[in-house]
Amino acid sequence: MTAVPHVLALDEGTTSTRAVLFDRNGRVVDEHHAPLSVHTPRPGVVEQDAAEIADRSTAVLRAAVESAAAAGRAIAALGVTNQRTATVLWDRTTGEPAAPVIGWQDTRAAPEVERLRPAWGERFTDHVGLVLAPACVPLHLSLLLRDPQLRRRAEAGELLAGTPDSWVLWKLTGGPDGGRHLTSYSNASSTGAMDLAAGTWWRPWLDELGVPEGLFAGIVDDDADYGSTRDALIGARLPVRADVADQHAALFGHGGFEAGSVKCTHGTGSFVDFNIGPEPAVTRSGLETRCAWRTAAQSRYLLEGNAFATGGAVDWLVDGIGVLESADALDAVCARTPDPAGVVCVPALSGFTAPHWDRSSHGALLGLHRGTSAAHLVRATVDGIAHTVADLVLVMAEQSGVAPRKIAADGGLARSDELLQAQADFTGVPVERAADAAYVTARGAAGMAGVAAGVWASAADFDGTRRPGRIFRPRLPAGRREAERAAWHDATERALGWRPADVHIREENA
Repeated sequence: MTAVPHVLALDEGTTSTRAVLFDRNGRVVDEHHAPLSVHTPRPGVVEQDAAEIADRSTAVLRAAVESAAAAGRAIAALGVTNQRTATVLWDRTTGEPAAPVIGWQDTRAAPEVERLRPAWGERFTDHVGLVLAPACVPLHLSLLLRDPQLRRRAEAGELLAGTPDSWVLWKLTGGPDGGRHLTSYSNASSTGAMDLAAGTWWRPWLDELGVPEGLFAGIVDDDADYGSTRDALIGARLPVRADVADQHAALFGHGGFEAGSVKCTHGTGSFVDFNIGPEPAVTRSGLETRCAWRTAAQSRYLLEGNAFATGGAVDWLVDGIGVLESADALDAVCARTPDPAGVVCVPALSGFTAPHWDRSSHGALLGLHRGTSAAHLVRATVDGIAHTVADLVLVMAEQSGVAPRKIAADGGLARSDELLQAQADFTGVPVERAADAAYVTARGAAGMAGVAAGVWASAADFDGTRRPGRIFRPRLPAGRREAERAAWHDATERALGWRPADVHIREENA
C-alpha cells in the first residue's frame, strides 16, 4: 500500500524557524520549532546570525523528517516561506557568512534614503513598485560593501547574497557542493532590487549603489523546482517545490487567489495585502506593489500597506500607560465599553506608514474630557487600529478599482473579537478570522509546494481543505459609519505633520 503523501513547510521567521507537516486534508499533523536570536547592539541596528538561521532551520527539518519516518508518513515535497528584506552575504566557496544578517527592521540606510530620494524616489517606485525606504536589500549591501575587503571579494565573484530563503535553500541543496542559488518572484519583488515589469534585477539602481549584480540569485517561479535537500543534512532527499515570501504565503494560505481577495495579518504591526490580479499596477499613492506569486498556473500581483504599531499599541496600553491589565483583557474591557465617548486615538506610535508615509509624526489622543476613563482609552485604541486598517483597505480598493469581498484575518491580535468587529464596521466588508490562524503562512507554502508536486490537483483543490473560520459582518448603520470615519480623518489630519518642539530646537541648532 502506498503511503498517503504529506507536505512539509519550513516557516523561517524573524524570531523563530519551524517545520510544519500537513496531511492531504490540510491538517497540521506535526510541528518542530526553534528560536532565532535578534541583536540590536545600538539604535537603528538590527542583526541576526546567518549560521544560526541555517543551522536551526536544518535542525527543525531533520526533526520533522525523523518524526515522519517513525510514524510512517511519506513526505512528497517541501515548501519554504521566509521573512522578507533581511540581507545575507556569504562566501560561495566556504559557505560561511561574510557579515551579520541585516534585518528588515534595520534603519542604518535611512540617511542614504534621504540623499537618494530627490533623484531616485519616484523612479524607484515606478520601476520597483515599492516606496524607497531603509528596508532595501541593495542599500543593505551598499553599506556592507563599504568594507574594502568585502568589496574586493564581491567584485571578484567570491561572495553571494540574498534574502534568508536564498541562503537556506543554497545550504539545504548542497551549499558549496552544488547548492542552488535561487529566489522566487515574490521574494525578489520585495528586495527593492527587481524591476517589477521586466521581472529582472534592475541594473541602473544596482549600478548607482555600486552593488554587483552577480551577487544576486536567479529569479524563478514561486513553484519552480528548487532542487532537493541533501540526505546528510536532514535525513531525506525532499524536492523543494515552493519558495514564497511570508505575507504572500499567508494570502495564498487564505485562498486569496483572485482579484479583490484581502488578508490582514495582525502582529506587532499589521500587514494588509490586496490581490489586484495578473497585472502589476504601480501606484504613487503610498501603497506598494509586489508580485504576490508567479506559478505554472497563474501570476498574481498585490498592493501592500502596513501599520507599524497595532499590536504594539495594545502593548503600550499595558506596559506604557498601564490602563489595561493585559492583552488578554482587551475584549472584556471593550465589551463593557462599546463607545469611546468621543475619544479618538490615532495609534501612530512609530509615525505613519502607508498610505501617508510620515515617519516623523506621532500618535494622538483627541476628545479627552472629565468623563474620559481608562476603558475609553482602550476602546478608542482598538477603534484606531481598525480605522488604520480600513484606511489601507479602502484606498487599495480605490486604486485597484476592485471591490473587496472579504478580509481574511490572522496573527496574534486577530484573536480579538472586538477588533475584528470594528474592522468590519469601519470597512463595510465582512472579516473572516482563519480557523488555523497560527499556521496560515506555513499552510500557504505547503499548499503551493503540494500543488506543484501533485498532492493537490490545483490551488482550488488545496483550498478545499481549508476550514471555515468565524465571520464578523458589518453592523454599524451607514450614517454612524460615516460619522465615525469623518472624526477619524479629522484626527489623522491633525496628527500628520505634527512635531514636538524639541525636534525644531535640535534642527535649528544643527
